Amino acid sequence: MTERPSGPIELLDDCSTVLGLVRPSGRCDSVEFIQSLQVRFQARYQRYLEYLRDGTPIKSPENYRTLRREADGLVVAELKVDKYRLYVVNHGIYWFVTHGREKPKDNRVGAEIDKALDIYRECA
Repeated sequence: MTERPSGPIELLDDCSTVLGLVRPSGRCDSVEFIQSLQVRFQARYQRYLEYLRDGTPIKSPENYRTLRREADGLVVAELKVDKYRLYVVNHGIYWFVTHGREKPKDNRVGAEIDKALDIYRECA
C-alpha cells in the first residue's frame, strides 16, 4: 500500500522553498496539472519554478503577474506559459504552488485567486 504524502512536497530537488500543496485526499493539483502538459511547457514551468527558488526576476507581465496581495502578507500570482496558468501563493520565502489550468476568462480570474487561497489555507 502506497502511503499518501502529508504536507507540502518539494517541486524541485533539494528545495524547501518552492512547494506543491497536497490536499487531504492525497492529490497534488499542481503536479497533476504540470504532468498533463506537453514536455516543452513542463520545461518552461520548471525554469520559472527555479527562478522563484533563486530569486531571479521573471519577465512581467508576459510570464508572471501578481493577482492579489492579502492583508496577512500572502501574495497570489500566476505563472504564464502559452495558454496555461499556474497559480502560486507567496508567504515570506516560500512559494506554494496550488493549481493550474488553461487561461481563464477575465471574469473568472477572481475565482482562481479564491481557489488558490482556499487550497493554501486547506493544505499549508
